[in-house]
Amino acid sequence: METGKTGKYLKYAIGEIILVVIGILIALSINNWNEEKKSIKKSREILFDIKENVEFNTIQFQEDIEITNDVINSIDIILNNINVTKIYNDSLDKHFRRATYWETSRWKSSGYEAIISHGVEIIQSKELRESIIDLYEISYPEIAEYTRLSEGNFPVILPKWLELIERESIDFSTFLEHKSRPFDYQEIIESRIFRSILTFLRSQRLVEIQLRNSCIEKNQELIELIDKELLKK
Repeated sequence: METGKTGKYLKYAIGEIILVVIGILIALSINNWNEEKKSIKKSREILFDIKENVEFNTIQFQEDIEITNDVINSIDIILNNINVTKIYNDSLDKHFRRATYWETSRWKSSGYEAIISHGVEIIQSKELRESIIDLYEISYPEIAEYTRLSEGNFPVILPKWLELIERESIDFSTFLEHKSRPFDYQEIIESRIFRSILTFLRSQRLVEIQLRNSCIEKNQELIELIDKELLKK
């Protein structure tokens, strides 16, 4: 009799243990499901933020390119005048000032910072993850680095430039309204160094445009990948 009761109690205890284990497994599954759901929600929020950032950056780069093209145009006008026309008029003053202008490199990155904060694995697609990292770790910094190097070259150029060009004091107006006047226009026409400075500055601006155009293309590719990923969820 005692043996029979012990067997029943043992079976009951095992059954209870199994039920407890099943309950724990169910609870873990529900918890994992909830965590995954939260992760997916956060991933979507981050992707929407990155998309907004990249769309803003594209507009910013396009504006930078437009301004840089204005600078190149001013350089071309000066070069044409000192090589062909060789006659000074005060309409050239704004072009002398624009020729030395650099556009600051800037972009939005709150979405990328959120990825770093939560861990890159929150973006499930490897292709999308690598595209985001490539854009923010390589392509964008390349613009900033080239701008830094270009600006770093200017202190070498500046002394000779200031020997030939008088700089108007800067106020709070836009750079398009600033002017610089040559001390002696004939000296500028005859200066091979000044001509070389202008062609060097022009070549730098062309590279800046190429870098931004490349980023614009990559921005569009990333937006397409983000849209594709969001449709899966």
